[in-house]
Amino acid sequence: MKKLFLGSVALVALGLGAPAAFAADRAVPAYAPPPPPAPVYTWSGCYAGANAGYSAGRSTQTTVANSVLTGGGLGVPAPAPLGLPGGGVIAPVPVGSSIAGDLNLSGFIGGFQGGCNYQFGQWVVGAEVDGMATNKERWLVTARGKLGMTWWDKSMVYVTGGAAWAKIDTSEFLIGAQTGTGHQESNTRTGWTVGAGYEYALGYGWSIKGEYLYVKFDDYTTFTTPPFGGAGLNIAPRSVKLYDNVIRAGMNYKFW
Repeated sequence: MKKLFLGSVALVALGLGAPAAFAADRAVPAYAPPPPPAPVYTWSGCYAGANAGYSAGRSTQTTVANSVLTGGGLGVPAPAPLGLPGGGVIAPVPVGSSIAGDLNLSGFIGGFQGGCNYQFGQWVVGAEVDGMATNKERWLVTARGKLGMTWWDKSMVYVTGGAAWAKIDTSEFLIGAQTGTGHQESNTRTGWTVGAGYEYALGYGWSIKGEYLYVKFDDYTTFTTPPFGGAGLNIAPRSVKLYDNVIRAGMNYKFW
């Protein structure tokens, strides 16, 4: 009986010790670090690009306090003003009278832009300068600040605003038998612009965008003297009001 009991104890001890021995012989797997997180796109940096689109502008010309009607129509000499001999002023014109109605300045617009952005969290601040050629104004330049938000790392919506400059031509042409048949005056005007846009990063530094800008220039006076003297009906001077709606698409390359 005593021998049987000792043998059972030995077998139990052997059974308890076996798992520990097997565990000591099992290989421990090597530590594998977790994969690095996917890189997140950043809008920080400087870029340059090109744009093209449609400009829907309007211009109105109205009389000012000292506007007068001069000359005669279709080559007919102007009547003598106030009983004086010769051509000249026919009559004063009421202030604010429309001269040529609402002029349509719509057409193609395109050019280049460049700027820099800085991103912190979901927000992006930046500055951009662009220069565009149009089929109405000779050129249009804007310098704007930008505030954007990225709800996804490769997409940004933004608002923008700043100053605008344009070279504007105001022309008038005569019909009939006058010797001088055309007159043009050019003005460089300053204004302001506001707008909004959406930009998407394609990768490898490239991005595409769509943008809307509203541009308003300060009112100015042109034709301060009658351009055709006593030949042809003319109202001078005149006030010019000009605004523009620009819808355009563009592509940028972030080089730094």
